[in-house]
Amino acid sequence: MKYNRLPPWLGLVAKRIPIDGSSENVAFDASQSSITGKPPRPRWAIAIFGILVCLLPLTILAARIAIRSNVNDVRDWLPAHYSETVQYEWFRTRFGSEEFVVVSWPGCTLDDARLQQLSVALTERSRLVESAGKPPLFTQIMTGRELVDDLTGVGAGLTLSQALNRLKGTIIGPDLQQTCAVITLSEDSRIRLSSALSEIRNATVACGVAEEDVHLGGPAVVNDAIDKSSSQSLVRLAGLAAFVGLVVAWLCFREVRLTVIVFLISGYSALLSLAVVPVCGMPLNAILITMVPLVYVAAMSGAIHLSNYYLENLEHADSNEAIRLAIRQALLPLSLAASTTAVGLVSLWYSDLAPIRMFGLFSAVGVLLSLAMQLIALPALLCMWPSGKSTQIASTTSSENDPALSAWEWKWSAEFIAKRHAWFVSLFLILSVFGLAGLARVETSIQIMRLFANNAPIISSYDWLERNLGAMIPLEVVIRFGEQSQADQQSQPKASKQPGASKSVDNASYQRLELIREIHESIAKIDGVSGCLSGATFARPARQEPPSIRRVLENVRLKQTRARLVEAGYLSITPEDESWRISLRVSAGEDLDYGDFQQFIRKHVEPILERERTKRSQDLSAVYTGAVPIIYKARRSLLNGLALGFGTDVLLVMVAVIVLMRNWSSGLLLGLTCVFPFTMVFGLMGWCHWVVDIGTVMAPCVALGVTVDDSIHFLLWFRRGTKRGMNRSQAIGLAYATCGRAMLQSWGVIGLGLSVFALSSFVPTFRFGILTLSLLTASLVSNLIFLPAFLAGPLGASIADRAGGKPADRK
Repeated sequence: MKYNRLPPWLGLVAKRIPIDGSSENVAFDASQSSITGKPPRPRWAIAIFGILVCLLPLTILAARIAIRSNVNDVRDWLPAHYSETVQYEWFRTRFGSEEFVVVSWPGCTLDDARLQQLSVALTERSRLVESAGKPPLFTQIMTGRELVDDLTGVGAGLTLSQALNRLKGTIIGPDLQQTCAVITLSEDSRIRLSSALSEIRNATVACGVAEEDVHLGGPAVVNDAIDKSSSQSLVRLAGLAAFVGLVVAWLCFREVRLTVIVFLISGYSALLSLAVVPVCGMPLNAILITMVPLVYVAAMSGAIHLSNYYLENLEHADSNEAIRLAIRQALLPLSLAASTTAVGLVSLWYSDLAPIRMFGLFSAVGVLLSLAMQLIALPALLCMWPSGKSTQIASTTSSENDPALSAWEWKWSAEFIAKRHAWFVSLFLILSVFGLAGLARVETSIQIMRLFANNAPIISSYDWLERNLGAMIPLEVVIRFGEQSQADQQSQPKASKQPGASKSVDNASYQRLELIREIHESIAKIDGVSGCLSGATFARPARQEPPSIRRVLENVRLKQTRARLVEAGYLSITPEDESWRISLRVSAGEDLDYGDFQQFIRKHVEPILERERTKRSQDLSAVYTGAVPIIYKARRSLLNGLALGFGTDVLLVMVAVIVLMRNWSSGLLLGLTCVFPFTMVFGLMGWCHWVVDIGTVMAPCVALGVTVDDSIHFLLWFRRGTKRGMNRSQAIGLAYATCGRAMLQSWGVIGLGLSVFALSSFVPTFRFGILTLSLLTASLVSNLIFLPAFLAGPLGASIADRAGGKPADRK
């Protein structure tokens, strides 16, 4: 049987490849091909090419479905057993959705007729949707004019000045004239968020407001902006990144055919990884979408290494034989790099956060798919369209006359570093200490508005709204009166049939309202709180009258107020307890950790509750919740989880290399060279006081694949050199000659190509582009300078002795 007639992977099995994948003593049968003619195209290559062509439309369709399914509702990221999740679900059960959108524009005052027109238009639109049998997008539409009329009417009986001051900082602006419309979204609108916001914006423009003057605010607006920015930045810049990578790859290979093949493999691998997501019934999110560049980078790095092996073997073999030899040389390092990276990514499955679990699982699947594309599809395409470079077939190859060692540049580099390896190792340790010291100074941020550039439309809208209206970030405090307090009130003689007024209005009712008013005023005085809305906002000051007709009238008025509060969503009454809601607004522009701010609010509320518990023996408690604290808790957990997951990845890669290569020195070297780039880059960020956020933490996960791939290739070629009887300096020269060019090409094609994402206005994408280039540059320095320096020292001697060749220092 002639092995070069088999598919390359079958030929590898038949040839019984040694564990290090070396290709010495491989004879090439020149009779199987013609020197002057092109080698025949094997049937297996034609079959694989046909399969790839047939799958391409389905893959593109699935990838488009995945991009359209991009959903970033961070509230769904936290697991159900978290206390924050339990409290928020309880809040939504009692008071309904707090998903609101604030709409305002210059000149939107209490006397602006367009405000009422907008309310009527959205109400009518909601009715039409309901009549069509679809769930409505809006559950409540409320304007500043309507609220002021309600507070100055018979129910509350406030003066105009009192009503405006109570709504100041939430519904009414600092000038007591600027106002807005507040639209509460339905649960179904979370799925159709973009449509709901488009309806609001279009209705506002239809009322005569210029489109550039419309300002929207609220958590829903931020979520929609994240969805659009993350998807648009990827789609818009992906083409430019591919073009830059193509140009750099052509400059490296100097051949259009091979350049296109390498990019087809990388792009197809990324599309396959993206297509797997909707096939498994999962939506895309801002974290999972980072899987695409990760798989692209892994596939590109492996394809470049394999292509370089192919080009080197073309110097002494025809195309089909060169492909077989290239796979023989690349099989072990490519498989080792992909498998260890996949194992590290799968370890993220143990995270509590769903986005991290999905990112780890689908990224591992994508990396393995890219490995299959490198070992199956790439050889098939090279068989179909072999390199146009001239070949000169030699009958045999020998390690003593290895053509790769003729490059004097690599030989000089190897000798220079080997002779001065102690100096380079010392420099490595000094830089590592510098980086570790900087890591201790790293500042992290989970501020949502940091995701957008200063000139982004959402930033200008939020600045205008907070300057002319009030803060946009909602926090919720719910005061609960437990079963004992309910029993005390139910023991009173009178009751009403209405749910919101089923308890008689006695001294306990006045006391509760006054307690809510006291807590409301205490919270409103906190720095950073622009205003509050609660039952105290919509009720007139309570007065305890002696038994008289006036007291009866006050009781009736308070009963009506309680019913209105239940309807407005600021009071919830159940047989178990009675809950009063206080909704406050905090600025979105300040770099606040809203979880810590909640604790600050707790310090103002708990002393008042403790006083009431002691004074009246009431069962009182407070719940601090809201969508934004949930979002920030999820982002903080995500930031910590990704950092921990990256450390776990590196550790597992080290363990896997030690097990597979049966040498602890190899694992230690791999760990040192993999950690160094991230220590340096993030340490420098710590020294420069650059904030680390989620977009920053995603870059190391992508760059890790290239670092591991290059390190493993270099280590294995160093082992092969020592097995051939070379000393360590010569073995380092062999590793330089066979891997150095591919490392430089990987840096150029991947690093310069992905740096195009730095042009994005979406800050996570911008930082991803900058940091990826920085990390790959540091990785290149680590693998081409510091790794050879370590190999020239005692660690390299341990690897050489373990390789089983001649003594490392013997010629």
